Parts: sequence; C-alpha cells; structure tokens
Amino acid sequence: MLINAIGTYSASQPLESMAITRRDPGPQDVQIAIAYCGVCHSDLHQARSEWAGTLYPCVPGHEIVGRVTAVGNARLALRRRRSGGRRLYGR
Repeated sequence: MLINAIGTYSASQPLESMAITRRDPGPQDVQIAIAYCGVCHSDLHQARSEWAGTLYPCVPGHEIVGRVTAVGNARLALRRRRSGGRRLYGR
C-alpha cells in the first residue's frame, strides 16, 4: 500500500513530502493509521544521521495518535483492548 509521509531520503536533504510503501503487518505487528504525529528534536537527530543506524528513507516521528487498523496473528488478544501512552500533563 502506498501512503503519504513526511521524511527524507538522506541526512543532507530537508524533510519533504514523499510516498512510501507500507508493508503488510507480520505476526508480531500492530498497524496504526496515524491521525497526528509530533516531531521532536531527537527525531531530527535521527533523520540527520547524527545517531548511528539511520535507514533511509527516514520518516521521523514517534509521538503519535491513531487508530489500530490491523493486528498480526500473534497479537490477536490486543484487538479488544484500549491502547495509548502515559499521560504526561493534564487530568
């Protein structure tokens, strides 16, 4: 499946709109349709290859809000559970 993303093709290029291919989820995977994504400074370090191990194309952003759209066979128990991260601020 082809999806729209914001990322970079190399450490020396700026972030830009791109189309990437999303692979089918494997048995251990949970696929999420991302509604909102935050990009923090650590994401920029990764995109610029300032930390080891950056693979390109790189689509930064690990702070997300979305909806689970597919669950791998080994994760079927997660289908009926609510998901989310810890709340840092607010009530």
